[in-house]
Amino acid sequence: MENENAPKKESIGDVLKKYKEATGKTVETNISNKVMPDSIPRPPVFNPQEFEKTMSKETDPDLMTSYEVIKLPSKGIFYPHKISEVNVEYMTSKDEDLLTTPSLIENGTVLDVLLRRKIKTLGITPDELLAGDRNAVILFLRTSSYGADYTVQVPDPRTGIPFKTTVDLLRLKYKEPTELPDEYGHFTVEIPMRKKTVTFRLLSSGEETLIFKKAEAIKETYNTEFNDYNTMKLKAHVMAVNEKTDRSYIDKFIDAMPALDAVTIRRKILTVSPDVDMAYEFMANDGYKFVANLSVGIDFFFPVI
Repeated sequence: MENENAPKKESIGDVLKKYKEATGKTVETNISNKVMPDSIPRPPVFNPQEFEKTMSKETDPDLMTSYEVIKLPSKGIFYPHKISEVNVEYMTSKDEDLLTTPSLIENGTVLDVLLRRKIKTLGITPDELLAGDRNAVILFLRTSSYGADYTVQVPDPRTGIPFKTTVDLLRLKYKEPTELPDEYGHFTVEIPMRKKTVTFRLLSSGEETLIFKKAEAIKETYNTEFNDYNTMKLKAHVMAVNEKTDRSYIDKFIDAMPALDAVTIRRKILTVSPDVDMAYEFMANDGYKFVANLSVGIDFFFPVI
């Protein structure tokens, strides 16, 4: 039995009729023709002209920094990831501000910062690159930013008198590897005085930097006249002597090593290290031609404008 005091239920039709009379608005039951309440914002009207204008700003090549794929002299052989090329972004006017920052120049980190900014391949840092691969990236940044002409002072081998000449950096080529490492990335060399077989590896540029800083710190601490960088670096290269891998033994062996043995190891390291070949054919003022290694000075990134 229904409760007579309960409110009387209205049909949907009656509710819509009352809403129509109260608001004067037509309400359709068809969803597709329904009038949206004023409180719900309507979607913006698509304007093709405005869309094209916005997209042109995002894709205008003049507003974007491009990059080049640089092949590495090492061909990725010495890296766990085996990456043989990297994406390197072209230098911009902001990078020139970086190159002229006194604090970075003074502490010797200006090129490190530049390479961290310009190498865009994920997972690759300048510190893990071999020195030769790093040199290849630096050479690209220089030639692509300031051109291939580089003015240098070269001593005439006949007289020792230096003369000024301009070299073409694009003539520099990569060194072709004469020997490949074993499965562990190691090489071996026979030393003539001690008649031993020395096993060594190549160092990354980051490792070389750390060794140099450590050598300088030791020099300052003990107030010595020179640092032990070359010997410390050689110790880091050497992994075994006649298959003896004890680090204490290796360090003592190198400290007592005859100079000829040390030179033999260093020459072999240079021979197998991938790098930019800096051998260049120069021509003196009288037309005499000779080959010498190109030396890069502090003005490498600061050509005369």
